[in-house]
Amino acid sequence: MEESREAQLCAGMPEDRKEVFQRVWKRVMEGREDSCPITWENDQPALTPPSRETPPGQPALPAGAGERCRDHPQGDFPDRRAMGFLGENCRDCEPLLQEMIRREISDWKEYQLLARRTGGAPARVFLAMASDEKRHAKRLSAAYFLISGVRYWPEGENAAPPTAYLGALRRRFGVEQESMAAYLAGAEATSDPCLRQLFLEHAREEWDHACKIRNLVEQV
Repeated sequence: MEESREAQLCAGMPEDRKEVFQRVWKRVMEGREDSCPITWENDQPALTPPSRETPPGQPALPAGAGERCRDHPQGDFPDRRAMGFLGENCRDCEPLLQEMIRREISDWKEYQLLARRTGGAPARVFLAMASDEKRHAKRLSAAYFLISGVRYWPEGENAAPPTAYLGALRRRFGVEQESMAAYLAGAEATSDPCLRQLFLEHAREEWDHACKIRNLVEQV
């Protein structure tokens, strides 16, 4: 029965997708199970807007600032009203950002290698995921720079050593779930709305990657 539910998950069954995701969330956030910011509507995960509560010791944020930080600030820049975003209050997240940047660069390179080893539809899937991982790394690196003033981009990060095709897929399936859990934990730990939004978006995409890898295994 459990295997049947798992098989339906990556086939796109909404109830099973929701059930398995919530199971992962509960495992990662033991004791805070009711705080999950992701809900399902018409089989599409949606993000609950971040709380506007002001952390102790920080100035109150202006109305609409959470939405504005995704685009360009209004008026002249720098603007003191935006000082609460991706700033000093995010310093505790620097180790996680460094770890995830390294992981995303390694994942990007590994998917490129897998694309070269395969052909046809699987290669296209690997190239699409490689593009996603590179984009993740760049977005995290940009956030890290805004927080610390340092551009963190470890050029020497290598992909995992090549293994048998099925073995590589099995390992990638586990890595994608680990990345999702790390992003969910980071989203729960930070009080910064921009960083939280970034982590949640990446968590959702890593989960999508795991489902795509499962589909590739089923096609072998």
